[in-house]
Amino acid sequence: MKSKLFWTCCTVLVASLPMPSFAQTSPKAGFDYKAGPMKYQMLPGAIPDRSLPKAFDFPIITNVATDTSITTDYLITDQFRAPATRSEYTSALNTWSEAVKECLRKQPRLIRASTKNPVQINGKVGTIVRNANNRAVCK
Repeated sequence: MKSKLFWTCCTVLVASLPMPSFAQTSPKAGFDYKAGPMKYQMLPGAIPDRSLPKAFDFPIITNVATDTSITTDYLITDQFRAPATRSEYTSALNTWSEAVKECLRKQPRLIRASTKNPVQINGKVGTIVRNANNRAVCK
């Protein structure tokens, strides 16, 4: 009986505390990106020039882009052809290994599920896509 009374008092106390996430904000003092007649609203923080579109929403769900014209699973490996002489083979192997290293530095092409727009990471759209067999390949 005493523990029920104690926990009830604790619940009432916590419920009566003001929650900053539910607080009303004004455009001058706080952050409310969907309020007001402005098309863009300023974000608080260290970078003053950041803004979000008025219709921005969460969560951001992304998918990897698919290119059904690519039917091979191993695009870089299929491009390697072994020449007849040893010196040509070595140079071709070095060129192929550089292509593999370059592919490892690339990023996937992400598409936002709600708007079907590509996602830019560091100002660039990725180049790794899924092929017709749903495997990731470098283009």
